[in-house]
Amino acid sequence: MQSGIAVSMFEITDKSGSARNGILKTRHGRLKTPMFMPVATKGSVRFADYTELKEMKTQCVISNSLLLYLRPGLDIISKAGGLHKFIHWDKGIFTDSGGFQVLDDYLLQKTTDEGAYFKSPYDGKMHLLTPELSAKIQATLGSDVAMVLDDVAKHDATRDTVIDKLKRTMMWSERFKQEHAKLDIKGQLVFGIVQGQNHKDLRKKSVEFLNKMDFDGMALGGLAIGEPVSTMHNLIRFSTGLMPKHKPRYLMGVGSPVDLVKAIGMGVDVFDSTMPTRNARHGTIFTMNGPLRIDRKDCSNDMRPIEDDCGCYVCRSFTRAFIQHQLRMNEPTGKKLATYHNLWFMQRLVRDCREAIEEERFASFQRRFEKAFCA
Repeated sequence: MQSGIAVSMFEITDKSGSARNGILKTRHGRLKTPMFMPVATKGSVRFADYTELKEMKTQCVISNSLLLYLRPGLDIISKAGGLHKFIHWDKGIFTDSGGFQVLDDYLLQKTTDEGAYFKSPYDGKMHLLTPELSAKIQATLGSDVAMVLDDVAKHDATRDTVIDKLKRTMMWSERFKQEHAKLDIKGQLVFGIVQGQNHKDLRKKSVEFLNKMDFDGMALGGLAIGEPVSTMHNLIRFSTGLMPKHKPRYLMGVGSPVDLVKAIGMGVDVFDSTMPTRNARHGTIFTMNGPLRIDRKDCSNDMRPIEDDCGCYVCRSFTRAFIQHQLRMNEPTGKKLATYHNLWFMQRLVRDCREAIEEERFASFQRRFEKAFCA
C-alpha cells in the first residue's frame, strides 16, 4: 500500500500492518528503511573492512563519538576532512553520544545536571561530557545523524532513580538541541532518545517531551540491558504507538534476528547492534533456519557451506569444517569469515523485510521466519 506520506527528510513508501518501508534522506544518500547498522565503535567494524561492508550492501554504520573524541581526537579527524573521509566511507554514519557508557561502572564516575564525568579507558584521565560538548563533538565528526546525550538507568533501578535520570535526559536533550542549533550544522539530523525504563507512564512522558522538541527522529533507549525479552517487546510496542508516524524510529542496541523482525512489525525503522559480530567471533553463526554453533562436533568434517542458498562470499567459498578449524585455532581468518557471513545475513534479512512490506505480506513473512529461525 502506497502511503504517500512525506516530510522533508523521511518518506514512508510502503506499509504492511504496522511495518513500513521508508527513505531517510541524509547528506550521504537516501537510506532505505528498515535498515541495520553494523557498529563501528572506534571508526571500524571488528573483523570487517569497508569494502566488504559495501559488498553486503550496507547503507550505514554507527560510531561512538565519545571514544573518537578521546582517540584519535577531533584535531586528527578534522584534518582528514571529517569522519567519513577519515574512515574512507561515503555512505551513512550515525554517531551516538557515548551516553550508554554511563552503564559502565568502571568508566562512569558520576552524573550531575552539568554532565557525565568519565574516566578515559585509555589513560584513566577524567573528562566531563556535557550536552554542549557532545553536540560539538558530533558536529565536528560530521555524521549524518547525531544522537543526544542521555542518562541511562539500569533495568533494575528504582522508580525514583528512573525519574531522576529521565528528568536529566530531558534537560540534556534540550541543551543539546540548543547548542546544535547555534553550531548551524547544515544537513546533520538530530534524534532524541526515549527513556523511562520499564515504566510506561515515564516512557509516555518522554515521548511527549520529544514530540514538543521536534527532533528529526526518535530512538528507543534503555532496552536490551537485562530486562525480560517479553518486557522489551511490550515496551517497544507501547512506545512506537505513541511516536509520530511521519518520523523515523530507531531501536538502539537491539540486533537479534528475531527481535529485529518483531520490532519491524511494530513499526521500527532503524537498528544497530554488536550482537551479529560478537556472536560470529564466538562461533554462533546465523542462518535462516536458526543459529548454527560452528564448534559442534559434526561440523569438523562437514564440507557444506554455512548456508546453501546464502550467496555471500563465505558460503560460496568455504566449508563449515574450515571455518570451525580456523576458529578453534583462534586464527583471525575464522573470525573474519564468520563475521562476514553474519553481517551479510543481517543485510539480507532487512532486504527480505523490505520486500515483504512492499508486497503487503509482512505478517506471513514474520510467522515463517520466526518458525524457521526458532525451530
